Amino acid sequence: MRKRCPAWIPMLGVLGFIWAALSVPANAAPVFFSGSPCFLFEPTPCPDPRFGTIINFDDLATNIPLPPARYAAQGLVSITNTGLPLLVVPGSQSFPNAVGTGADDNWVMNAIFRLAGPTDRIGIGIADSSDPGNPSINFIDAYDVHGNVIATHAQAPDVIIGGTTFPNNYSGFADSSYEIAALGVRCLVTTPGLGAAACQVDDLQFDPPVPEPSSLLLLGAGLPLALVWRRGRRASKADRSEE
Repeated sequence: MRKRCPAWIPMLGVLGFIWAALSVPANAAPVFFSGSPCFLFEPTPCPDPRFGTIINFDDLATNIPLPPARYAAQGLVSITNTGLPLLVVPGSQSFPNAVGTGADDNWVMNAIFRLAGPTDRIGIGIADSSDPGNPSINFIDAYDVHGNVIATHAQAPDVIIGGTTFPNNYSGFADSSYEIAALGVRCLVTTPGLGAAACQVDDLQFDPPVPEPSSLLLLGAGLPLALVWRRGRRASKADRSEE
């Protein structure tokens, strides 16, 4: 009858992992970064910086509801918006499509783009979100795997080219600890008389999601002890065979 690995060996590994995790200090919050968004018919590669997986929504028909799980195979498991649903709309960034809150982007946006796992970098182009009366009213948020907001920052300033201001920006977060599991984009109600700071988003980028580090450690907890136990059994069998 084969002898099984004692249950206390992997359990000891799990307890050791828990002890180590409790003693690790909290990670720093994700760091905001900005870049250059795409512009309509721009000939050069964009946005800048360019990294990881890019989803530009150009594979969809225009003026249809956005399928929430359309890009799950690429690591973007869901796209949701508080209130009214998101739509595929004519884009003012990379041609032809963007994601908006109506044909004229006239609804407030509070969207969350959730990944299959945490990443170290994520960013998105945002258009038509500026508000001359209050330029810092629109935000992006970083969420962890539990849905908690771990960082909030005002969207990047509008792009200025040749003295002309365009209501476009590229905003994102970076985190070497791989804590970012979702990106939120908020375009809120603005100064009375100017309507709503509804916006459209395009060119979502993210480094490939990875399994949670804690999950990987948990799966491996107790493995070294189990290997030692197995090696000890083999050595014991070898000693007996020599007798």
